[in-house]
Amino acid sequence: MRVLICAGRNYADNQRCRQALDALQRQQPIQVLIHGGSQHLGGEIEGWAREQGADIVRYPPNWQLHGKLAERLRNLFMLRDSRPDLVLALPGGDDTEELLARARGSGIPVICARQPRTTGAHRLGGQAGQNSTHSSRPLAQEHH
Repeated sequence: MRVLICAGRNYADNQRCRQALDALQRQQPIQVLIHGGSQHLGGEIEGWAREQGADIVRYPPNWQLHGKLAERLRNLFMLRDSRPDLVLALPGGDDTEELLARARGSGIPVICARQPRTTGAHRLGGQAGQNSTHSSRPLAQEHH
């Protein structure tokens, strides 16, 4: 399975990232792990993939060429170019939400890794009224 993992630029919970990947791996083996080169999670994502024997595809944003639009443009390209079977989403902001919306619109399943309620963590994107809800389960697949 080809999995694109995404999170907000400042999301840095390495333990939660690893837990989400482990939970997904138990459901179905990940052969290719795709990510955007996050300065906080990139090393953890790639370390996990190496431990599991999964291939790694990294799409870092080109800040020099695209400036403030670099992440948004990278996300759009990454989604089209990498052909994921599903998207694993950790908490993020507007650019992450746009990526998830485009994935859903393309028929790609989205799995939101949620934090247990006891931590006081936010929904994916941190805004009320979105499709993400709190759950004590580590992973929940959204229905289209």
